[in-house]
Amino acid sequence: MSVPEISELSALFADEQSKLDALQTVLEDESAALLNQDILAIEGTASKKVSALKAYQEQVDLRVSFLKQHEYQGTEQGLLALLYCYTDDEQAKLIPLWLKLKQGFENIIALNERNGIVIYHSQQRNRNLLNILHGCQNEPNLYNGSGTAKGRSQRQSLGEA
Repeated sequence: MSVPEISELSALFADEQSKLDALQTVLEDESAALLNQDILAIEGTASKKVSALKAYQEQVDLRVSFLKQHEYQGTEQGLLALLYCYTDDEQAKLIPLWLKLKQGFENIIALNERNGIVIYHSQQRNRNLLNILHGCQNEPNLYNGSGTAKGRSQRQSLGEA
């Protein structure tokens, strides 16, 4: 197993952090657009999100290739094995960079999941509104002129009304 120069690994971590920061920015923009229900902004962030995810994945692939090139497993265990080959001073520089990347990735996952929940609830709300417009099964109960609940067969869709 060969131990690469610390500058190589530092540069790799810096590039990965840059891609992670860009992805976080896109996800934060997506979150703001979702909360503001800004359809144009949501559509704009969708393509940016795909590009940022692709760029980040390519950077992770570079890290895995880098580890394998130096005969380490392309996993976190392989990376840690490499880190522990450096001197204590070098480890003191590299390990915090790795931990920051790892925490940043966990933050990205949490932010993406929150955005997914907002999207899910928006879809549910829109589905319920469409059901109301189409007069579907008791969601919500619709009432006729005398105040009694109308069954589905008595309802008209908005287009028929």
